[in-house]
Amino acid sequence: MSKNFMFKLLLGLSLLAAAVLWLLTVVMPDTFGELQIGYWAIVIVAGGWGAGFILRGLFSKTNSMPAPLKKLWVFVGSGLALLAILVLIKIFAWPEDMILPIIAIVLASALILVLFATGGKRWDQGDNQNAGYKNYRQRKAEEEKKNRE
Repeated sequence: MSKNFMFKLLLGLSLLAAAVLWLLTVVMPDTFGELQIGYWAIVIVAGGWGAGFILRGLFSKTNSMPAPLKKLWVFVGSGLALLAILVLIKIFAWPEDMILPIIAIVLASALILVLFATGGKRWDQGDNQNAGYKNYRQRKAEEEKKNRE
């Protein structure tokens, strides 16, 4: 299976889980009626999609996807994960003074994940910074040396 297929499968499965939960609240309202379906659907979809975007940013090949796009995937996934966490805070009525530290933790972890995703390399590194790079004069001198031999 390709990574792209796994990404799309994760997104689809999270939507399917939210739809099944919705169906259960309609079919069995006495059992699942007290469930706050809207909030839980947001948690499932945002959490699943956030995990999918983060994993796609982390495990996609660098040569097939440029580093800024990988960073974007990780930051979008972190934003969706943050949304899921904030909705969980609302569902369980946790103290609201936890919101800012959680936002700081998610942002800091997103920055660390971006380092892992890109390997700490700059995406616009010039050829002259690569090992063994020879400028025009060096290449021309080697060419003339070969011609003389």
